[in-house]
Amino acid sequence: MSRSRFDCIEGHTAGMPVRLIISGQPELQGATQSDRRLDFIARHDWIRSGIMCEPRGHSMMSGAMLVPSTRDDCDTGVLYVETSGCIPMCGHATIGLVTFAIEDRLITPKTPGILRLDTPAGVVEAHYTQDGVKVTSVRFHNVPSFVLARNVELDHPELGKIHFDIAYGGNFYPIVEAQENFTDYADYAPEDLRRMARQLVAKLPEVIDVVHPDNPAI
Repeated sequence: MSRSRFDCIEGHTAGMPVRLIISGQPELQGATQSDRRLDFIARHDWIRSGIMCEPRGHSMMSGAMLVPSTRDDCDTGVLYVETSGCIPMCGHATIGLVTFAIEDRLITPKTPGILRLDTPAGVVEAHYTQDGVKVTSVRFHNVPSFVLARNVELDHPELGKIHFDIAYGGNFYPIVEAQENFTDYADYAPEDLRRMARQLVAKLPEVIDVVHPDNPAI
């Protein structure tokens, strides 16, 4: 039986878990980080499932992996891994990985106070502040965001007919506002919302193709 070792840093951003993989990364193929994400999914997805899913992880586990950048203008490349898959971008994981990378001196930025990340979604520029060695805040300029579709209608298994918009900000998000069959978030427990969200996402392909107009891999 083969054995593999991966060193990780554990943390959280306002309660959301972040696991940063800092060693054991595979050598990936592709000219862009988006191409390398697809190569990771095709040949190395066992790493993501083995580290992020049970028994080493859990249903809400999220993380990132430092990889070489494909661009000269970035300080590092990043792949985002969580239980749902290897995704193009993750905001709270970006905040965590920047904090870990600077505090643990994993990366020396070309410009102090700024960490430029080569992500599968595009270049993300993170700005951080420090008090001594401790990173006290992180903010970032995300990739260009847009609304893909408005007033999409879907017959939800629990809620019935609902409508919503779909927006992109590194990943695609259905945005469900209060309406006849979904009155208010306060009417549901967090686990109810997570379950209904998974059901919505599972049925989306029945009503719309959610594809980035400039990058069919997303």
